[in-house]
Amino acid sequence: MSYNFQSSQKKEYNIGIGILRVFLSFMVIIDHLYDRKKYPAYIYFLCYHIPTFFLLSFFYTSKTLKSFNINKIKMRLERIIIPYFSWYIIYWIFNNIYFYLFNINKSHSLKDFIYNLLNGRSFNAALWFQIILILLTIIFLIIIFLFKNYYMNILVTLGILSYILQYTGLNYEFFTNYFPYHYKITYGRIAEGFPHAITGFYISSNNLMKLLKNNIRNTITNSIIILIFITKLKVFLDIDTFKYGGIRLNIGAICFLFIFFFFPSKKIKNEFLIKIIIKLTNYTGGIYFLHILIGRGYILKKIFTILTIKRHTIFHCITVFIISHILCLFGTKLFGRTKFKHLFA
Repeated sequence: MSYNFQSSQKKEYNIGIGILRVFLSFMVIIDHLYDRKKYPAYIYFLCYHIPTFFLLSFFYTSKTLKSFNINKIKMRLERIIIPYFSWYIIYWIFNNIYFYLFNINKSHSLKDFIYNLLNGRSFNAALWFQIILILLTIIFLIIIFLFKNYYMNILVTLGILSYILQYTGLNYEFFTNYFPYHYKITYGRIAEGFPHAITGFYISSNNLMKLLKNNIRNTITNSIIILIFITKLKVFLDIDTFKYGGIRLNIGAICFLFIFFFFPSKKIKNEFLIKIIIKLTNYTGGIYFLHILIGRGYILKKIFTILTIKRHTIFHCITVFIISHILCLFGTKLFGRTKFKHLFA
């Protein structure tokens, strides 16, 4: 997943968005590693993380995608494709280590590698996002290049069609009936991710944030109220989905963007504190890629067992976040001048 949402269109680092990225990344860790029996009351809030990541990704890459600049587009594709293949190789290597050295039953054959590479799930369940992000990016590029003068109309139409497929149950039924589990749970989310992507793309393309700058207080207040309302009352939930479908999550993602984008970061005057915040909010992409390898890995499990510390707790999730952050820091130092830096940024 390319979670480094800074781009050339951003002249200054947006501290609010940086904080949001950290918050969303930690929600992903909780979603994958925390004991699910303990958070049923929060599940409706947790599911905003992935829709918001889709929205942010296309919000910050809209100029690149519609630039018709081949070099910029190539760099964007490298940023999202290189981590996907690289992390799959890394996870495959670790699975072989677990299988042959520790006698842990893990998928480890070349056939397993290819199968998992195609569905984006089995080695690392979190990588499904990256393959959908790649596919959505390619779909956007194809439409933009084919329909240069009215690509926005086509994209919005497809976004509406995605919701029709979701709310009629056609998307869920099709992938459930005709695809194996790992494939349906990944590719069934194309139609669910598309509206979030087009929303981010549309907001950026129409400079909506500039219009809202004149009314920041009301924008933040209304966004918070709407977010609480749709979460507390669990509205728009009558839909069969692969977890991230429905208009509720799209509205929630928009609210998160508005709240954190207009975060009053200019009131923070201390340059040292700003540098600390920027440093702490880096590497969310790498944290996303690493957290399952660390959180479900043999080493941390052994350490927690020896120290009689319970896993699948908030402490476990925080520990995984910190370890992943540190590893990303070292990874960036080692590969910062190569294209493999995208594995950690």
